[in-house]
Amino acid sequence: MSPSINNRKDEYGEDLSKFGVEVIRSVKSVMPEDMPLIMRMSAIEYIDGGYGLEHSLRIAEKFKEAGVDIFHVSSGGEGVPGTLKPGNYPGYQVPFARAFKEKLGIPVIAVGMLDNPQVAEATLSNHDADLIAVARGMLNDPYWSIHAIKEITGSVNPPSQYSRGIR
Repeated sequence: MSPSINNRKDEYGEDLSKFGVEVIRSVKSVMPEDMPLIMRMSAIEYIDGGYGLEHSLRIAEKFKEAGVDIFHVSSGGEGVPGTLKPGNYPGYQVPFARAFKEKLGIPVIAVGMLDNPQVAEATLSNHDADLIAVARGMLNDPYWSIHAIKEITGSVNPPSQYSRGIR
């Protein structure tokens, strides 16, 4: 879907959503009807000449029509960034998730250094996203969700297996 990487001259180069739409339709045809199809997508590219948010939203509209139920919105991923550098602060990718949510009207998952429970809660409370992904936070602390609930609410009711160790 990247015009800076896809240099094909055939129908897949002319319509940058075509391959994705075909894959989505094929996957949806064999999935249980009540199972949501979640697609991770980069909202922008950081390489010089890479695509921006408007491009990814146009592609995402076609992917939604093909059957995507939830977008997991990230950015970059193409290797070494160019002059445009990714953020390096909590929530730096949340505005991309918000743009997808506003434009497409379906649930989105936000990413981007959301391991601080206050930032994660603000992302959800502000309706910037419907879900959050806490990848590095969960790698650092497999009990992140229990600790986050305790930090936000002041108490936690852990599973019985953990009740002796978590207060």
